[in-house]
Amino acid sequence: MDRAPPPADQEPRPTLFSPYQMPRFRLAHRVVLAPMTRCRAPGAVPTPALAEYYAQRSTEGGLLISEGTVVSPTGPG
Repeated sequence: MDRAPPPADQEPRPTLFSPYQMPRFRLAHRVVLAPMTRCRAPGAVPTPALAEYYAQRSTEGGLLISEGTVVSPTGPG
């Protein structure tokens, strides 16, 4: 299916791979990795496997939101 071009008086919509300006920094694209719990911080201490997991998924100018971990022994409930 071909899409009709936008009217001349309307700016084209940004694409998924177009840059995005945030208040303090600029993203190279609009693909964001959402936080996923991978349970690679036993005892609430991140491991080298956790660092490698995020390094494998990072891109220059991208946004990656890391998973949370407990900050207190009473945190898990």
